[in-house]
Amino acid sequence: MASQSPCAEPPVLQYRPSRWEWEWRGHHAFEVEHDDSRNWTRGCSLMLNKTAEIDAWLAFARLRRPTFPQREPPAPSAKARDALSFLAKLDGCTGQTLALMPLEPLVGFLRHPQAHCHQFPSATPWVRNIQRKDYLLPAWRSEVLHRGKTSALFFDLGASLYAKGNGGASMSWFVDEYEARGIRFDRIFAWEATKHADATIYEAMPTRIVDRIAYYNVPVDPTVGAKHNPWRTLRAVATPHDFVVVKLDIDNSRIEEALVEQLLEDRSLAKLVDELYFEHHVLHTPMWRGGWRATTVTNHTLVDSYRTFVRLRELGIRAHSWV
Repeated sequence: MASQSPCAEPPVLQYRPSRWEWEWRGHHAFEVEHDDSRNWTRGCSLMLNKTAEIDAWLAFARLRRPTFPQREPPAPSAKARDALSFLAKLDGCTGQTLALMPLEPLVGFLRHPQAHCHQFPSATPWVRNIQRKDYLLPAWRSEVLHRGKTSALFFDLGASLYAKGNGGASMSWFVDEYEARGIRFDRIFAWEATKHADATIYEAMPTRIVDRIAYYNVPVDPTVGAKHNPWRTLRAVATPHDFVVVKLDIDNSRIEEALVEQLLEDRSLAKLVDELYFEHHVLHTPMWRGGWRATTVTNHTLVDSYRTFVRLRELGIRAHSWV
């Protein structure tokens, strides 16, 4: 009797949202979908009911910040496991869980969990909280290696300058945060519509970044296949063996939503992206009152934003809500 050949199915990525996220996706997001009141009363009340979960999430995020010579990310506590969502890597043959990568739960209006709601005892002034990034959970090198990645690429859509930006420097933040976790970007591709002199672009940029960057001082073009559609460049330079991080924040909802939809509709394209940081401008949130109203042209609401991030995560992309 011939022996059966061993199973050769590739690993499968499975999104596992927390119960807390299910509550927001199924109920609370609809409750606050059209609330752009100054105090966001109902939303803040719902968040204040989860202070234990928020504290566990933020404590775990602090632990995941590298403290040398730490080489492995810490495991979440039981409280953090209850609060967080995860992207699981499963054995394609047995379904056994091989690795778990933590993700921020999709709750609130998808910013820092203490943002805007002044009732939190530890909350700083709301504008500062809105821009805080310490709730984010970037990947570590060991987690990337679990997925068989070799080279690392960063696509910065809405790059501003290396050490400057409307919401604070983003390019330097990504470079520093990932290098601290053992991931050095081999190539960086950046698009910025605001015109800058070459000397200004490279003034604050470290030499090691100058040697690795392609900086396109032109607007992103959402037309499929266009010269400056970043997905065209991504297809040209990346393989599934690369670890690809994308930041999408160009403050033009029409272009951003078109690019995200292209990613969602094309599974072969989605397989090239490992982590996506996206600031989704939507109607009727504290951000709408706090600044988006003047610049945002969209029909999307917070409910649509939840659906978008869930779809991205279900495709195996660690999608983070950016600031």
